[in-house]
Amino acid sequence: MRPGRAQVVAPTRDDPFVAASSPVVGGVLGAHARPHPFWTPLRVVLVLVTLVAMLWLVRSAPCSGGAWWGEDRFSDLCYSDVPLRYVDDGLAERTLPYSDTQGRYAATPHTPPVAAAAYVAAVGAQLLSGSPDVDARSDLPRSQLEASPALEQEATTYFFLVVLLLFGCALVTAAVIARASGRRPWDAAAFAAAPALLLAGTIGWDLLAVVLAVASWAAWTRSRPVLAGVLAGLAVATAVWPLALLAAVVLIGPRAGRGRDAGLTALAAATTWAVVQLPALALGLSGWWATVNPRLGDPASYGSLWGLAADAGHAVDPELLARLTLALVALVTVAVAWVGWHAAGPRVAQLTLLLLVGWLVVWPVYSPQQVLWLLPFAVLARPRWRDLLLWQAAEAFYFLAIWMHLSGATLDSGQVDRVYAVAIVTRIGAELWFASRVLAELRHPRLQASSTRSNVVAV
Repeated sequence: MRPGRAQVVAPTRDDPFVAASSPVVGGVLGAHARPHPFWTPLRVVLVLVTLVAMLWLVRSAPCSGGAWWGEDRFSDLCYSDVPLRYVDDGLAERTLPYSDTQGRYAATPHTPPVAAAAYVAAVGAQLLSGSPDVDARSDLPRSQLEASPALEQEATTYFFLVVLLLFGCALVTAAVIARASGRRPWDAAAFAAAPALLLAGTIGWDLLAVVLAVASWAAWTRSRPVLAGVLAGLAVATAVWPLALLAAVVLIGPRAGRGRDAGLTALAAATTWAVVQLPALALGLSGWWATVNPRLGDPASYGSLWGLAADAGHAVDPELLARLTLALVALVTVAVAWVGWHAAGPRVAQLTLLLLVGWLVVWPVYSPQQVLWLLPFAVLARPRWRDLLLWQAAEAFYFLAIWMHLSGATLDSGQVDRVYAVAIVTRIGAELWFASRVLAELRHPRLQASSTRSNVVAV
């Protein structure tokens, strides 16, 4: 039975940070206060997401005006992979994903769901741009295509169509969190108004996997294991990282007396994942493999501790790095499994967050947009505004530092970029600190936010 409005947990009564900040908006909710007939928590959350999406457009303005194709895309803090891959992925010529282009285009790095969405968005952008003759473009050199002002405008239109899709993903994610959080629908506001969502939401396609993973989590909490598995399979087909959610379900299911449900979820996920791969396999095996291969064997890169070590002159051989990474990922997984098995009342969101933090910290590359993977599960695992904002302050520092680093603003010739190095350490340190707060709750359930203690193992 759904909780009544009178049972909804008020953040100003439950969260000390929100209570201390509440005088700005009128103070702590009174004992005799009544809920607004129109402005329900869900509607407020959806408005917050809409405001963030409007700020996406404001932040993208310098780049949509032409900076994407110049060096200012970094210093203007509006970088996005989306428009820059419009030509690189063959979308300008409506090249089918994974098809053999005889070396004209490299294999797309996108997974099948992302590649399909990108293709549809590209067709939409071309229709909105007057239906240009895309077949004639195959006769032009790529360099000429990339320098074409008309194609730059077309790529910008494509970007805005993708942003519209990402906006929908953010809306659904926030709504699912609000509806599936029981007495705590206001926790979704911590996702909707998150600085991380504002800063990283349009860098890539990450929100597509986020909405599927969160929907899978919600289906599991509502005891719908097959639906949870189907959604998890779609999420893993979109990006590899939602395997953390599946792992958490498999770990917690037997403890909660839901071992059969966990098995059904895993089976449905594997079946769905395999079905989604079939069209891509039919189009090209080699191109498809690049999308499911986690790219181990590549050198260490931006954002990671391995990359920081390489910048300092201590690079690790890529083959050895791949082995070390796999060993550390396995170690993190075993450690989180042990914690989950021995903790008092673990929740799926808590273990998912711990796995993601551990995996990201040891991975050879850690892009700024990958914070979106953590965001919903951080909100669900520890819905405390102070901790969430402190962690995201470190993410914002890294967001500024990586773009200043790439623009050359903080580089000192022949020296390690100290600002960038400090930002990497700060970011990872903040994530480990937040994870330690979740671990403390697992050891001492009384520390959990009120109303998250009921049915904790099942959700």
